[in-house]
Amino acid sequence: MSNQEVTYCSLRFVQSPSESQNRLRPGGTQRPGKTDDKEFSVPWLPFVVTLGILCLLLLVTATVLGTMLFQCIQEKYQQEEILRNLSQMYDIIKKDNYLKERLLINKTLECDVLRNETLHQKKELDSLFVEKMRCHIKQEIFSKSLQDTGKLNEGRWSCCGVNCYYFTNEIKDWKGCNKTCQRYNLSL
Repeated sequence: MSNQEVTYCSLRFVQSPSESQNRLRPGGTQRPGKTDDKEFSVPWLPFVVTLGILCLLLLVTATVLGTMLFQCIQEKYQQEEILRNLSQMYDIIKKDNYLKERLLINKTLECDVLRNETLHQKKELDSLFVEKMRCHIKQEIFSKSLQDTGKLNEGRWSCCGVNCYYFTNEIKDWKGCNKTCQRYNLSL
């Protein structure tokens, strides 16, 4: 055995990645956590890292989208509440505007009525003034005509409208007053 050389050789067969993971190493044991780089022909580490990164990105995207969806739902409820408040305010303003319009119409009608009453009163006042002037002129005419006779006192005449009245302290019945008026060409 001294001149003999011993040569050892190992044979390996290339298998698919799934078969190689399930197969135990020759000798009946498999090393946990360690793989023989020469044993696999497909590089798994970049695939696993890429898949992990994609899962992480998917998780972040789902979280962001969920947060955005929650915010959109909250904004929708807030906008609906604002819309309800604005609608209520619009109804209140509309009712208030209607009441103000009715009040304005009523005040306008009152103003027109007062304007018409004032105009009517002014016409009545002008008419009374004209009648007073007529009575005053009539009184002056009667006073002058009666002064000529000297029998009727000027201070006892009173005019109302188109009629003039003479007041006396003498006590007479209707017939006596009628005779007195006829003497001065007046009527009772």
